[in-house]
Amino acid sequence: MPEQPITPDSQPSDCPTPLSWQQVLETFDEQSEAWEINTPRGLVTGRSIGDGPPLVMLNPLLGNWQLMALAAWLLKDQFQVVLFDDSSLTHPRARIADGSVDDLVEDLWSVCQDRKLEPAIVLGTGLGSAVGLAALAQHEGRIAAAVLQGPVMTSRLTAPERWLARLGSHLPGQLKHLPGYRSLMIHNHLPWFPPFDPSRLSFTIDIIGQLPLRIAARRARRLDQLDLGNCLEQLKHNHHTPPVLLIVPESLSNHSPTRQPSATIQIASHLTNVTVETLGGCGPLGCLTHPHRLTKLVRTFLNDSPASIPASIPASIPASIPASIFKQALNPLSAASD
Repeated sequence: MPEQPITPDSQPSDCPTPLSWQQVLETFDEQSEAWEINTPRGLVTGRSIGDGPPLVMLNPLLGNWQLMALAAWLLKDQFQVVLFDDSSLTHPRARIADGSVDDLVEDLWSVCQDRKLEPAIVLGTGLGSAVGLAALAQHEGRIAAAVLQGPVMTSRLTAPERWLARLGSHLPGQLKHLPGYRSLMIHNHLPWFPPFDPSRLSFTIDIIGQLPLRIAARRARRLDQLDLGNCLEQLKHNHHTPPVLLIVPESLSNHSPTRQPSATIQIASHLTNVTVETLGGCGPLGCLTHPHRLTKLVRTFLNDSPASIPASIPASIPASIPASIFKQALNPLSAASD
């Protein structure tokens, strides 16, 4: 059966496509340093590019470091940007505890120690935001600041989702081989991609589709009964919590408060050094769909953050969060041009 074509909406976009992702990936591959680390949990592979304070990007639930490369490219002149695929992405039979990201946090610490990145700025997307939040709770001076896009704190799979995830954990093949995979990806992601660059969405579908089914299913099981509430309590009583930026994409701010972004409200109500921003017109993969606007938020936040951030990135974040900031988190800003 022929693949379903990706047909962009005819409406003009408020966020023009600023980057040729093909050229960026090619140049990124040439200029970045490839490395790997053997950990007790398996092999961790990564890339580093740029100079400045270390900034580690944490992958979403599905896909590899290439999904983060456009944003990394825009940050490389101010930061040493580190991308990596954790051991559960590279090891097809990695042991994963349902509802846990502890092993991903350990992979983060392994990368920071081996690459001498401490203290590091962490930027997590989706599942990566949960890893960043869990790491914050035990940072002990190893994290200078955290940017959490599409914050995830609690989640639970439905009974059918749980059954499919357990079944998929033992099946061969890749995600792209699942019936309806491409149609589902187009349905979920097309609204958030640049309408005049359909190749970027095709690239995303291809990268995620290459993930082995058993790995994707095992990673999905991390979301079953995930609860990082204890991390918030721990952070609340810490003497020093690094500054945190919560970025709420429009795809989440349109949801009902009972589903999301309740995580944003909970995190912001427990911590003091918090800034909340929204990205209008943005979906769950802002690093790929809106890299200019996302990195602008990151740079602005870090330029205004406390002196604990290394290498001359000064700043100050209000110690209290007014009620209006929660309203801002729940209502997307009008989309601005990149």
